[in-house]
Amino acid sequence: MTFVIRDAQGCIKTFMEISAGVMLDAGDTLEEVPVPFGAYASRLRLLADGCVGELVKVPAGSGTIEVRVECPGETSVALAINGLEETVPLVDGKGALALSRETPGVFLIKPVDRRKYCAAGEALCVVEVTA
Repeated sequence: MTFVIRDAQGCIKTFMEISAGVMLDAGDTLEEVPVPFGAYASRLRLLADGCVGELVKVPAGSGTIEVRVECPGETSVALAINGLEETVPLVDGKGALALSRETPGVFLIKPVDRRKYCAAGEALCVVEVTA
C-alpha cells in the first residue's frame, strides 16, 4: 500500500509506505493508493549515466548525455527541462532524451503532470555539466 500527500491543487507533494505520524499542511490531503510502494515509486524513472534519483555530474565537451526515461504503460510522457516542456515518445514504456554537454550548467528534469507523478525520487533528475 502507498500513501500519497497532495497539496490543495491536487499535485503530489510526496508519497510513503506508512502514514503513521503524518502531519498535513493546511489544504493537503492524504490518499491511500492500492499499489505496492516500490511499484508506485517506479511509475516514472529518469536515469542519467545509469543513476536514478541523484545528481549526476559530467564534464563539459562535445556530444550529449542521454537520460533514459522509463514509464511503464505509457506511449509518451511530458517532462520539464529547466522549466521548458518536452514530450518524450516511448516505445514499450521506454524512451530517451539527449542533453548537450557543450555549455556548463545544470539541467533539472521533472514531470510536467504533477497530479500524476511526484517530482522527487526516481522521477527527478539533475545533471550538472561541469567546466
